[in-house]
Amino acid sequence: MNSTAVLDRDTGRPPTPGRPASPLTWSDFGCRVNAQPPAELFERYESSRFLYPAKRARLAPYRSLILENWERARRAGELLHLVISYEEPDGGWASLSSWRSTHAGWQTQHLVSSGTLLGGRAVMLAAQAVRMGEWRDVAQQNWFSPGNRFAALAFGGMTDSIGPELALTVPGEYVMVPLDLAENLGEGADRPVGELDGGACPELAELARACRGEVFVRAEGLDRDDLLLHDVDRLYRLVGLRRHRRIFVQYDATGRLRAAALAYRGPLGFNFSFLENRCDVLVSPELDETEAQRALDALIAAASTAYKDFEPGCVPVAGETPMDRLVRAGAEAVRPYTRAIWLAEAYPDVHRHIDRLYASRLRGRGQNPRRNP
Repeated sequence: MNSTAVLDRDTGRPPTPGRPASPLTWSDFGCRVNAQPPAELFERYESSRFLYPAKRARLAPYRSLILENWERARRAGELLHLVISYEEPDGGWASLSSWRSTHAGWQTQHLVSSGTLLGGRAVMLAAQAVRMGEWRDVAQQNWFSPGNRFAALAFGGMTDSIGPELALTVPGEYVMVPLDLAENLGEGADRPVGELDGGACPELAELARACRGEVFVRAEGLDRDDLLLHDVDRLYRLVGLRRHRRIFVQYDATGRLRAAALAYRGPLGFNFSFLENRCDVLVSPELDETEAQRALDALIAAASTAYKDFEPGCVPVAGETPMDRLVRAGAEAVRPYTRAIWLAEAYPDVHRHIDRLYASRLRGRGQNPRRNP
């Protein structure tokens, strides 16, 4: 990452040209990383009602496995999974988690607090500022419910604030397709589905650009030659975990790639909606509704082979193609999700965007927004 993106510890701003930066650290924001055992952290999630009853019920059958996955990742320090936490003297707290999704792409999520705006501000700003130093990020992303007003302002508002060259929001649907249903969806497919071997595939990158743009391509590492994430998997294997991706593709009659499914597999429960294991579907915008539905069905059927050992017994499908028909056939509609993605070049702008958002909220409560950088 370009060193000019580093914020200076003394000023909290990009360094003056010609003057070396003093990079910020977690402690500069009053934060710590991976300070709490996962079991204690989950208790806080429950007491704050971040883990509300329906979500607790979804996680309950796998709670021990999820806690083990978080504990294993914690052994790797900041290599795979970070929980950034902030504690106030009166007992207030806030936390934010982030985990390695692709080679240098991170999923930042689970912003939780006991009501402290200063704590929320601290963990959010630290997640950008500290990573402008020695980190080698390509991008971060976050999934949020469009009905969550604060998340929509914090993450959804980035595209307007930063610009489409560096940030992106993607509205979409998220459904859980039972394996037996998924396996039978390909019966009416009009074109066969193949699987990529993991080498560079410019056609896949081109399809992804047509569907979601360059920011998405870079964040998901689709412009690289390790499409199956072997390098990432090696890092996860250091602590007994796995993180990899299988890619299923469908071509039209002329041999042009028209649809693809990115079947991610990772430690269950890194995301409490299981988005770490999503099947991310890309369907060419040039297809009509019938063609798009047939492509979606064929891809889900093919990708079901990647989920035979997925504990919830389903294919968690994310994408923009309407999925009402799948729900009528027996799939579970989890909720609409909007994905926000921002490139590392935008970290200083994201830092300012979050700072302004919190400063306005803090002033509205008569609080000082400058208790930390």
